[in-house]
Amino acid sequence: MNKKQIYNIWAPSTSKWSNWVKPIAFTTLDSNQKIYEIINYNIPKINYLDKYLENTIIIIDTKADNAIKEAIALANIGYRPIPLFNGTNAPLNATATCNNYLIAPYLIWGAKQLTKIKIKKDANPVFILDINRLNRKKINKTIFDNSWDIYDQDLPSYKYLLNNKINKIIIKSDYIAKDLKKILYNYQKNNIQILYTNGYEEIKPIKLKKERTSNND
Repeated sequence: MNKKQIYNIWAPSTSKWSNWVKPIAFTTLDSNQKIYEIINYNIPKINYLDKYLENTIIIIDTKADNAIKEAIALANIGYRPIPLFNGTNAPLNATATCNNYLIAPYLIWGAKQLTKIKIKKDANPVFILDINRLNRKKINKTIFDNSWDIYDQDLPSYKYLLNNKINKIIIKSDYIAKDLKKILYNYQKNNIQILYTNGYEEIKPIKLKKERTSNND
């Protein structure tokens, strides 16, 4: 499969959620095949959800490789995986704040898995994030800063969700990152329930408080 074919598998024209798939991660797919053999491609067991929920979408915000594998596991129960990776790789021989090199081979592997899974055209999405996007620690000036944030426009609006009968969002992460929390708070204000799990504990509803802004934001 070439880059375009892989992208089209993740973002099929028949899905109403495909517009949110970020294309940038698919531009480096051909350069990562040499590390396939040392990668763990085992599909994990989902402990917090055992069936598809018609009124619910999922956001996974963990390390990218684990997030992709978990999204494939959720595809097996009916969800449509939507990658939101928006970071770049470091220039040749440079060191970066975020290691994005595992994303490409996992997207290729994930595309192959998706060709084996029947997902309904109108299936609800599981959005895939990389928690390492927020790594901005620069040891020195030579470090390439390829960190990134997620913004309101990177996810569907609350109106779009409600119009598609979505009124619940499950967040799977070790913690809710600041950039994501701002988006979720806006959903919460507009009658969309936010639920949270770390993947081991049961899903529980949470109430988010408005983030304080500072002069540095």
